[in-house]
Amino acid sequence: MPTYQELKMVFETEGGKKHTISLNNPKDTLTRVQVEEAMSTVIEKDVIMTNSGGLIDIVEAYILDKEKTPILP
Repeated sequence: MPTYQELKMVFETEGGKKHTISLNNPKDTLTRVQVEEAMSTVIEKDVIMTNSGGLIDIVEAYILDKEKTPILP
């Protein structure tokens, strides 16, 4: 069965809620420093607005391994 990965970047919003940005198939060479820098840039540039306000802090980031199970051709 085909597998793939997602990079999950979780932020805290101004309203105290969590907001997740997901990216499919991140590079195998991706480092903690690169992810942290990218997340910090998203916060600093204030490019995302959610229903509970802008992004204000990094909560966590992780790689999620997923498996695709076909049901129909």
